[in-house]
Amino acid sequence: MMMQADRRKEWIKSRRKQRNQARNARLRRQFMRYVTLIGLLYLGGSAVVRLPWAIDNTETQLTVRGNYVTSRHQIAEKVESVVGKQLFKVNPKALENSIAQLPAVKHAFVRRYAFPQPHILVEVLEEFPWATYVPEPGKLPESVISQSGRVIPLKDFPGIMRPPLRVYGPAALKMSAADVIQWASWCNYISQQTKMPVESIDLRHPHDVQVENVALHLKLGTPDTSLTRRLGRLTSVLAAVDPMKTSLEYIDLGLDNNIPMKLAKIDPRKEAAKKAAEEAAKKQASDNEQLAGREQTL
Repeated sequence: MMMQADRRKEWIKSRRKQRNQARNARLRRQFMRYVTLIGLLYLGGSAVVRLPWAIDNTETQLTVRGNYVTSRHQIAEKVESVVGKQLFKVNPKALENSIAQLPAVKHAFVRRYAFPQPHILVEVLEEFPWATYVPEPGKLPESVISQSGRVIPLKDFPGIMRPPLRVYGPAALKMSAADVIQWASWCNYISQQTKMPVESIDLRHPHDVQVENVALHLKLGTPDTSLTRRLGRLTSVLAAVDPMKTSLEYIDLGLDNNIPMKLAKIDPRKEAAKKAAEEAAKKQASDNEQLAGREQTL
């Protein structure tokens, strides 16, 4: 019995020793893992901080896409603020907001790349022009009004498309996206009734807005919520207006009760001179045709 007890004690001691050895080995392995992980994190952090992961210039390390109107130079000027700054410290959102401040840019997207060479990719979505802004009739266009209402100066963006629709207005003209949508709807409504596109909108006088197309001059009055209803009455007068288009000065749609029309004064002397000029032109054309026929005969 004593022999069995001694053997059992030895066996228990050996089992305890094996467990201690296994636990110590496991602790050593965990310690080595932690040391290796900390070492890798330190090396990675040192590489990020110390390696030259920054762009040195915007000529070779800047890529721009989607800029059909905005020049690369204009975008590069916005990116100059991050030249020499490590890429992980560059705030893409702040850079996107800075580029989006350019009048022709609607949205900007910035991506940073460290491999294979440090560079920045900028993708822009540009504004779509809706109308050409002219200070007053007879002057040269100065800007373009986009669909969002933003005014884009032509001197900064000479390559932008100039829509045929002209908008006359004050120098500080401001329009929102809702204003553009509303005026586009009204112009489309007028075009559907007259079968002719709207050529110009005169916003120089807020309470006496005027619209012109090829043959008609419309006075719309104040562009308020009743304008759509007032424009709907245009169809009822077009048939009566058609015979007098040559002498019609304007149609006034600014009133709720009636539709005044003004006819231009006819000067008999001017009309006679105009008819004489037309007859002379016809006679000259006829003489030219006869002369050409004789030359062919000869």
